[in-house]
Amino acid sequence: MPLRTSTERGVRTLRLDRSEVLNAFDLTLLAELRAALAAATADDTVRAIVLTGGERAFCTGEDLRAAQQLDAAAFRRQIEELQRLAGELRDAPKPVIAAVAGPAYGGGLELAVNCDVRIAAPSARFACPETRWALTVTNGASLLLRRLVGDGWAREIVLLGTVVDAETALRIGLVTRVLADAELAAGAQALGERVAELDPAAVAATKRLLNADPAPWTDVLDAELEAVVAGFAAPAARARLASFGTRRG
Repeated sequence: MPLRTSTERGVRTLRLDRSEVLNAFDLTLLAELRAALAAATADDTVRAIVLTGGERAFCTGEDLRAAQQLDAAAFRRQIEELQRLAGELRDAPKPVIAAVAGPAYGGGLELAVNCDVRIAAPSARFACPETRWALTVTNGASLLLRRLVGDGWAREIVLLGTVVDAETALRIGLVTRVLADAELAAGAQALGERVAELDPAAVAATKRLLNADPAPWTDVLDAELEAVVAGFAAPAARARLASFGTRRG
């Protein structure tokens, strides 16, 4: 199973489990994540949600080897599915905590920034390597990263593909705390239990207020969708994706 779920004391944990590809996503994983998130949102006994990838990797974004087999229309459908997931994380009435160990790259980082709280293990690494593959970010990252870390660091991450370690992520505001690898899961559970003690209606209303945007969120998503699909269709991206498939290890 590419996704494992568990519930403890009002906290539903969604754990990505495609370790063989460092939790890179495909349409199957995206569909399971969306269904699991919807189930957690609908369950009144669940007060908080933890999204994690376990100890080895949070999520390395698009499965680039699989992406080579997609045409532009199929790629668009996959990005649209990913954007739906990002929007559902953002709009869920229950707080979502991203617990990050190992790499959170590309779409993995983009999912994390759509969560309400991000905590990290020392092994965590954050990056947006899309420009390396002649692509662009999506899932609102071009806006959310600027809000989280400021324009300068957002440009460093998105334009240059700079890899940010856990301590730097803490310093610039990308995460709010760094816990030892062995303590990350327990730390995320503890944060979720703190939420579980609060009034759910007040929490949902507060999250709506925090998510209010001065510009329509859909405009950001639409602009990013068109940019990344156009990049995917260009020869440069196809060539670079093909080169990824020949890499070893």
